[in-house]
Amino acid sequence: MGKAVIAAFRDAGFRDVIIAARNRQRGLALAKQYGFQWQPLPEGIAAEILVNVTPLGMAGGAESNTLAFSEAMVAQASVVFDVVALPAETPLIRLAQQRGKQTISGAEVIALQAVEQFALYTGVRPDSALVAEASAFARS
Repeated sequence: MGKAVIAAFRDAGFRDVIIAARNRQRGLALAKQYGFQWQPLPEGIAAEILVNVTPLGMAGGAESNTLAFSEAMVAQASVVFDVVALPAETPLIRLAQQRGKQTISGAEVIALQAVEQFALYTGVRPDSALVAEASAFARS
C-alpha cells in the first residue's frame, strides 16, 4: 500500500514528500524510486499531510492502540490519512478528529477501491455514495 500511496502523491504533482519508514532498506528504495526524501522516524517532521501505511492501529494486532504519529505531529498537520481499514476509526483517526483535522480512513479507501474494482470487472460504474453507505452499514 505504501508504494501505491507514494505513486499517487507523485502522480498528483506533490514534490516535497518525506518517506518515513521503519525499514531503512525499503524506505530508501522507495525514496530513490520516486525521487523523494527518506527519514527513519517521523519525529521532527513538520507535515501538512500525514499518511500511515503501517499496521499500527490495526484491530487485533500487537500495536492496535499505537499511534503512527505523535500527538504533536497530528496537531500541526492539516490532513491525516490512515490506510488501516479495521477498525474504521483507528487511534490515529480518532486523535485527528478530536483535533479537528480533515481525515481519510482506510474504510473510505476500501469503498473507493470497491467502486473501481467493480467498474473494471463489469464495465459498470456503481454509485460511489451507495458503496460508501453499504461499507458503513457492513462495519456497524
